Amino acid sequence: MKKPGTRCVLSVVLTAGFILVSVVAPVLAGGGHEDAGKLEHVVPLEGKSGINLLLATWYNENRLLFALVTTATMAFLGIVVGQVTESILKLIGVK
Repeated sequence: MKKPGTRCVLSVVLTAGFILVSVVAPVLAGGGHEDAGKLEHVVPLEGKSGINLLLATWYNENRLLFALVTTATMAFLGIVVGQVTESILKLIGVK
């Protein structure tokens, strides 16, 4: 059989380190944590109008809808910024 290369061993070590840091360490650190109860955060609607009122109402009443709209908006804005950047780079001659 072929011996594992340095690259293979390094990737295994890095993966194990990532798992240790991202999964195991937070579990160990929070071992003595007491339950703080249900997190309840409500955005006050007083003084808000227009799009701010709409978004605050969605956040308070339907967090899933708020999350989906926010995610779709960010994706759309990312596409727009990418297209504008690509157009500018084409204009100045960068491929």
